[in-house]
Amino acid sequence: MEKLLKVQTLATVVSLDVVSKSILPMMDKLVVDDIPNIRFNVAKSYSELITVLKRLPSEGTIYSLEKSGNSAPPSPRGQELIEERILPNLEKLQKDDDVDVRFFATTAAASIVGEPMNTSP
Repeated sequence: MEKLLKVQTLATVVSLDVVSKSILPMMDKLVVDDIPNIRFNVAKSYSELITVLKRLPSEGTIYSLEKSGNSAPPSPRGQELIEERILPNLEKLQKDDDVDVRFFATTAAASIVGEPMNTSP
């Protein structure tokens, strides 16, 4: 659980490569954790990552952009990571037996696709 809290805290100060090569593989493993609290925290962390990936430039971090006062368009790779790596896991979590896991997964998925999916098991 501590790693998930770090993901939420560090999301704005990491690059696309760090998200892709370090954060997402760890979260892939936690999606199927036996403990429901871990799974709903994964869904919450995905929500934070989605927000970051929608803004993250190809080079650098959101923090470095904001600190410099410069602007850069979001990287298309961020959207690809959302669609190819995060959305499939959120779809799994939306079918979870635990109502809280389904709720947070649906909330995170809604920020991608605009409409929540059914949270019934």
